[in-house]
Amino acid sequence: MPVFNVHYSDDFDQKLYVEEVIRKWNQGDQEFHIYTSGTTNKPKKITLSRELLVWSARTTQNKLDTTSHKIMCCLPVDKTGGFMQLIRALVWDCEIHFFKPSNQPFIKINNHSFTTISLTPTQFKSSFEDSFKKLNKFQHILIGGAAFNNPSIFIERLKHPLIWYTYGMTETASHVAMQNLSRNEASLKVLPGVNIRQNKTLEIHIPEVNLHFKTNDIVKFENGGFVVLGRSDDVINSGGIKIHPQQLETTIEEVFEKMNLKKRFYISKEKHDKYGEVPVLTIEGNPDFNQGGFTQILTQQLPDYHAPKKIYFTPKILSTDTGKVIREAY
Repeated sequence: MPVFNVHYSDDFDQKLYVEEVIRKWNQGDQEFHIYTSGTTNKPKKITLSRELLVWSARTTQNKLDTTSHKIMCCLPVDKTGGFMQLIRALVWDCEIHFFKPSNQPFIKINNHSFTTISLTPTQFKSSFEDSFKKLNKFQHILIGGAAFNNPSIFIERLKHPLIWYTYGMTETASHVAMQNLSRNEASLKVLPGVNIRQNKTLEIHIPEVNLHFKTNDIVKFENGGFVVLGRSDDVINSGGIKIHPQQLETTIEEVFEKMNLKKRFYISKEKHDKYGEVPVLTIEGNPDFNQGGFTQILTQQLPDYHAPKKIYFTPKILSTDTGKVIREAY
């Protein structure tokens, strides 16, 4: 039996997986295996050492600066976000409740006394709209797994919890950098014991656990930390100008907000005879808004040559089971 309290919702379907991880942990296994999200290709199996998992959980606990936790987990447990919540509960020796992953995780919860939760940006935004009071009861909300555009429009209304934007990947066993959005930090700050540098893309070194990993991410160092511009394989080379989709998406979301439109979308690229590649915008749903006005505002707010050259509409944008948008190039 585990030394901590674990609970499951009636519809949670990964109980056997959780119990197997607990069994392996309690018997002292030194390696654990999980899969990447499969955003850009097929999910791949990653081996994580017990040493790294304990380091990650302890470092996060020190960063949150609290010793008492009651975790709510509503992410897939066989992927990094959910898996590390289980590991934290084991290392922190605290209570954890598992719920079936959903973009609206609080629908079936009338009241709660949870202190800590990890959410994707999509889950957070959906919960902000329909479960604001429940979000406000947490002490810590960790947001990660994908870009979180324009957080200020949400954060300024949440007074009680500390909201953290996190950066990491499967290979590093969750985040290696955190940004305190509640205290208006302007960039991600690496956790103690983490060294980073950019050699075309970001490289991460954690000497204590002998980890060195080269990411596919391009970052910009500023405000005593760094900002992620996007993945190197997503960069659009348009007539010699390198365009990062994530930056365009931040502006697009701001325009949609001003137009009072709730739209899922993403930027990808299309081949072009003159420029090599150009940005294109894919929007979920029907073209039921003033596209001319939208394009005009967007062109005014974006740098020259950055505006999407085409707009496509699709019935549904595909996502991984951890909520990351799958960008389909044309």
